[in-house]
Amino acid sequence: MRLSLVFKYVVIILFLLSTSFLLPAVYSFFVKDGLTEDFLFPPILMGALLLIALQVKEKVSDINVKEALLVVVLVWFLFPALSALCYMETGAIPRFPDAYFESVSGFTTTGASILTDIEILPKSVLLWRSTTHWIGGIGFVVFSLSLLPLLGTGGAQLMRIEAAKAVEERVLPRVKEVAKAILLVYLVLTVVETILLKLAGLPLYEAVNHAFATIATGGFSTKNSSVAAFHSFAVEMIIAVFMVLGALNLSLYYRAFKERSLKTFFSYYEVKSFLLIVLLTTLITTAILYTEHYYHDPITAFRYAFFQIATAASTTGFASTDYSNWPPFILALLMILALIGASSGSTAGGIKQFRFLVMLKTVLKELKKTAHPRLVYRISLGNRALDVSLLNTIWAFISIYFSTAVLFGLIIALSGYDLITSFSASIACITSLGPGLGKVGPADNFSFFSSFDKLLLSVEMLLGRLEVFPILALLVPEFWKEI
Repeated sequence: MRLSLVFKYVVIILFLLSTSFLLPAVYSFFVKDGLTEDFLFPPILMGALLLIALQVKEKVSDINVKEALLVVVLVWFLFPALSALCYMETGAIPRFPDAYFESVSGFTTTGASILTDIEILPKSVLLWRSTTHWIGGIGFVVFSLSLLPLLGTGGAQLMRIEAAKAVEERVLPRVKEVAKAILLVYLVLTVVETILLKLAGLPLYEAVNHAFATIATGGFSTKNSSVAAFHSFAVEMIIAVFMVLGALNLSLYYRAFKERSLKTFFSYYEVKSFLLIVLLTTLITTAILYTEHYYHDPITAFRYAFFQIATAASTTGFASTDYSNWPPFILALLMILALIGASSGSTAGGIKQFRFLVMLKTVLKELKKTAHPRLVYRISLGNRALDVSLLNTIWAFISIYFSTAVLFGLIIALSGYDLITSFSASIACITSLGPGLGKVGPADNFSFFSSFDKLLLSVEMLLGRLEVFPILALLVPEFWKEI
């Protein structure tokens, strides 16, 4: 393990990411809220560290898998700490556990918050808060690779850890091209949504903030009552549609553009399964809300049903209404949708569609095997047969993922919170959903948790964002042994 090389890579990436503070710094300068210097502190700090890191004279240009994994985990843990220092400098969030929780929630695109009154904060702070979503959504390493030729061939290992499911090699073989293509798609979606929200009547500031949070499937809003504050059917539908678009594999957009055809896009198995799930659950939710007289007409029922299904399925976390009083069946459905998640290679959380499909197909095959014990079967996705080692990895991930959600839920419950609050908070954090049920419902937040619980949930958000294995691998003694 070449720790000096790891240090160099971490500092270079952190410095690159710290340049994102320039956006709120420039905005702060023009609105004259007195916070410009606070936003300039992180890039100046990282610039000083960069001068030290560049003194590392490591000759090997390629970074191995272990080192890349350590780099990615360290960046995901340390950059939120840098953001937390900025929150504390501005005075917006004075305590570190609170500031770190808010930062982690932003970068992991979770959308859970400890802020009780969002609207009293300076607009530059809220802009940074939304920017954390946008950066976290595209992924630190993908973002860095698209801007940093200095990483050279080592970028391949970093890309493999950070965005293993983002692209298929046969689509774009070169790592930097992959990163740039994904970033281009991300930018286009963000700009298009911003324009549409502006046309729908939102001020440019609100449009930009909500576009950042939507495309990243994050959920941070500039309003205490989230999207519900705008009282606009058009705004809600635009955001709902782009939550769905952000929940699809970003590389497929680029492929569809290159091939000048949407056939490949809509024929992709994860796209079909995700859109089908969203459609069916929206229709079911609409029917229940209308027939049980929660809303007086089917259009209104559809309006709120589609938005909340989209936000749950994409693990975004926006709210267009306080759904905590909806029927328990719908609330359970929202939690299940968040656990399933969206497409791999998207900004959303959850176990992802491809793992859910593997789980579903395996269960169905095993049921058939019960009736026909001598049956031999194979699991296929997208006309590709999956080998046993991949299936074992998928089932191991699903087992660890659900075990982690249960374990953290139990630990939170030990603090004396009710089971609904404890377990929905755990599920909301590991799936990157944000709002949960009970005391962490859409009308509430996470401010009442103790400092320990907030830091614990921060770790769970990072576990969910990095899909558990990279962080847990560092706890295995063999990881640190030289082969």
